[in-house]
Amino acid sequence: MLRAYYRLPRSYVPTVQTFSQVKVMLEETIQLLNHADPAVRFEAAQKLGASNDRRAVAPLIDALPDDNAKVQYAALSGLIKLGDPSAAHALVDLLLSDPDSRVWDLLKLGIGQRLRSGLLDMITPGDIPLADRLAAALEEEILDEQQQAFIVRLLGRTRDTRAVDMLINRLAEDTLTMQAAAAEALGYIGDLRAVTPLLPCLSSPSDAVREVAIEALGRLGDPRAVDPVIAALSDEHEWVRRAACVALGQLGEKRAVEPLAEALGDEFSIVQDAAFEAIKHLSDTSFHMTH
Repeated sequence: MLRAYYRLPRSYVPTVQTFSQVKVMLEETIQLLNHADPAVRFEAAQKLGASNDRRAVAPLIDALPDDNAKVQYAALSGLIKLGDPSAAHALVDLLLSDPDSRVWDLLKLGIGQRLRSGLLDMITPGDIPLADRLAAALEEEILDEQQQAFIVRLLGRTRDTRAVDMLINRLAEDTLTMQAAAAEALGYIGDLRAVTPLLPCLSSPSDAVREVAIEALGRLGDPRAVDPVIAALSDEHEWVRRAACVALGQLGEKRAVEPLAEALGDEFSIVQDAAFEAIKHLSDTSFHMTH
């Protein structure tokens, strides 16, 4: 019966009785999170994550400390799939309370990219209590470099302008990993104080730092970035060149059209496509400004 609930066709029109059945099925699945068999708990967590039902959020949060790694992964992955911002605080609290937790191990893995991106997207801009919690954790220095970098990225998603000075300092003083995280965070916060400190990052030995700094400058939208970003169209790394195309489209400066046109001949399609979209955006913007 549980399997049938999760395989209902999209065109299915539920009745009042069906809603009642679904509620019972959901509650039964939640109860299975306490089953003695970890395989049963794992399947229950997977189903709850796929349920698209907010009532599954709290039980999945409760399942995060499960002593079975697969169950823990399913609970974390399920919360990310549900994408409910109410789970963000619980996830952050878990990360900060135990730097050695398996959840951190999952986030650090290559397959953790989806989990990291999902958690970042769950952060609500303007969440000051969460921003305070994240900033305090950075001051405690109990996290390793990768962990600190992810916390900085989370802090950026709160868009708390109080963090700008601290992030600018990290941009100048810390490792390349932290510089990339700080640059990303400053781009999301959107404070123009970050423009001048970000510009030297375009000469970083790290292509990741250059790429993220260009993305941040594009988000900030300040015209001071136009010439340095145009210069980045000649960067040796294709992802940096792609970021430059996207940023120039965001910056909205018409004189970028000619260098972007040259980028249409780039050997990499990701650069060509980004250049085309940027030119299209700049042309559309110019048309609307003159009519």
